[in-house]
Amino acid sequence: MAEKAKQLEKKSRIREFIEKDYKYENLLLAVLSIFALELGVLLLAKYLVIPETAFLIGGAVASKVFSWILVALGAISLVLSVSSFYAPSFAEVKHISGLKKSEFIGNVVKVLLFSVVLALFFVLCEYLIDVVVKWLAPLFDKWF
Repeated sequence: MAEKAKQLEKKSRIREFIEKDYKYENLLLAVLSIFALELGVLLLAKYLVIPETAFLIGGAVASKVFSWILVALGAISLVLSVSSFYAPSFAEVKHISGLKKSEFIGNVVKVLLFSVVLALFFVLCEYLIDVVVKWLAPLFDKWF
């Protein structure tokens, strides 16, 4: 019993909170992280400038440090917000198995045949359109 209680206590509360499925909050976090990334990049590229008199982030060095902090926080929050959407798919990847050689070759042959048939269809359509345009060209020459 004591071992089970110890295992339950070892799990981090922060990790447990992040792993919960809060879809709307994660979408909001994803949007805000993209804005933070964009703002940091705009500051680094000198498209936006922080005034020298700004408290704590004014000046060349402080502005660059602030920009890199924005980029880092934006990237980390984007990964955290998007990871909850992909977490269920990681469990499903374990269930994926490859095809047998005969099934694989059969599928490749089907795709190649379909591609050839589709290419022939488009060639035939182009030929028919060309014939119709050549047939109608004398009529248009008389009108225009």
